[in-house]
Amino acid sequence: MADRAAAALLMSVMGALNVQAAGDPMKEPLMTIEAAPSGPAGLASADPPALRYGVLYADDKGHSHVQYCDLKNFIFKSYAPPAAPQYVGFPPGEVASIKYAVLPVGYVGTWHTAPGPQWVITLSGRWSVEATDGSVLEQGPGEVEFNADMGSTPQGAEGHVGHLTRQVGDVPNVQLIVSLKPSSGKARNTNPCQP
Repeated sequence: MADRAAAALLMSVMGALNVQAAGDPMKEPLMTIEAAPSGPAGLASADPPALRYGVLYADDKGHSHVQYCDLKNFIFKSYAPPAAPQYVGFPPGEVASIKYAVLPVGYVGTWHTAPGPQWVITLSGRWSVEATDGSVLEQGPGEVEFNADMGSTPQGAEGHVGHLTRQVGDVPNVQLIVSLKPSSGKARNTNPCQP
């Protein structure tokens, strides 16, 4: 299951980077994002597929929260003809950079906000983020999180802002981070299911 989710995510990342088959102009629409009930990340349904991901976002009062959402509108086509058709999706947002991160055993990242909108894909190990509302999102291999709490403001007597990151378990957490270019000229998006 984690291998299939990772493969689907890789196809999505490649789509975001505008990778396409030779001579095949990309005319497919971006995936729609709709709110989903809380639950684990990964494939929420198989036919048609929906890719569930966790999101950390800030509301219009600056509180950070955890929500689950679904990426939908996959297209069944050959990604690289003459290969057999598969489900392919193109997530919204323009990629700024792709990085790897390793959270060592015992890592605790103090309260902070994301440097910008970013997808975090867990490759191995486990990690968690705690929002200012007290909710916690914990993820492991093959799970996906969208981090968009840049609008968080200091909360409570301690002045916590954004989220607290923790490595979980007895092995380091390895992540692939796909940073998106911030939307210019638009008001801050407080919709949990973004970008």
